[in-house]
Amino acid sequence: MTILLVDDSRVIRMMLKEMLVRNLGSKTTILEAENGRVALNQLKQNPIDVIFLDWNMPIMGGEEFIDIVRASPHYRKIRIIMATTEGGKEDVVKMIKKGVNGYLLKPFKETEVLKTFLKVTAR
Repeated sequence: MTILLVDDSRVIRMMLKEMLVRNLGSKTTILEAENGRVALNQLKQNPIDVIFLDWNMPIMGGEEFIDIVRASPHYRKIRIIMATTEGGKEDVVKMIKKGVNGYLLKPFKETEVLKTFLKVTAR
């Protein structure tokens, strides 16, 4: 399984990576990107199964990234989990309609990350 962490905060990426490695083990490959543009390059170069995606990032944010990814038949099966501070009901509904498979609100706990990941990948 390959997971892509997309967040402009290196600390958040590091924290998520540690949580995932601790719970999923070393069989999981974890890649990182600091914005949507870098994430798109990662998608072109690597088969990705799950993406943890921040909403607000410089250069290309999460919403624009989702629009591009979900418009491509090649990437439609990738599971996307929003991991963001944007948690208003309207925001959540909007992202689900755009094709997000799971939603985490920052700050999140390890149990929430694992529970959401397992729910999204069980489909």
